Amino acid sequence: MQFILDNLSALLVSTAVLLMVLSTQFTAQRSAAEQTIAYVAKKQTLETADTIEREFLLIGDGTDETIVDLTTNVAGNTTSFSFWREDELGADMLVAYTLTEQDSLMVGGEMRQLYRLNRFENGLASGGGSSTLTDFRITLLDMTGAPTVSVPDARLIRVAAVNAYPYGSDSDMYLFRSFWGITVRPMNLE
Repeated sequence: MQFILDNLSALLVSTAVLLMVLSTQFTAQRSAAEQTIAYVAKKQTLETADTIEREFLLIGDGTDETIVDLTTNVAGNTTSFSFWREDELGADMLVAYTLTEQDSLMVGGEMRQLYRLNRFENGLASGGGSSTLTDFRITLLDMTGAPTVSVPDARLIRVAAVNAYPYGSDSDMYLFRSFWGITVRPMNLE
């Protein structure tokens, strides 16, 4: 009888220890997956942001034209933004960024529309960003930093983007989105 009780108590202790180790391992795995998802989403956001920053500084560079179009949807997202700049060969080039709807995603307990950022050069597709943007806004600002709708009054351009994490479970994740924003002063906006 003593032998059975010793083995039973050893079995209970080893089962408890095993469950604690498995629980810790599962939590660590989930945390590592969330960190990887966040890293990939942030890297994607920053790569797109770097391209936008470098390119927006060249608005009107080498041409007499600057901003052609700035269109927003009812949610306030910029759906179309186009401008002129000079290409590597010295010719005028029309660059356009457009936002197209993709799937929807549950973010922070609410359903959010996802968008893809597309980039065009002279009407031909030439890159773009991720297809997991929930917000993308371009705002023209005057010299004081106040929003303006008049292109001739624009001196600064503010860009803000929010990228949702496309993988993982909404109920299990701590972070759901990456935020990025910048204000640039293109030298050719006078």
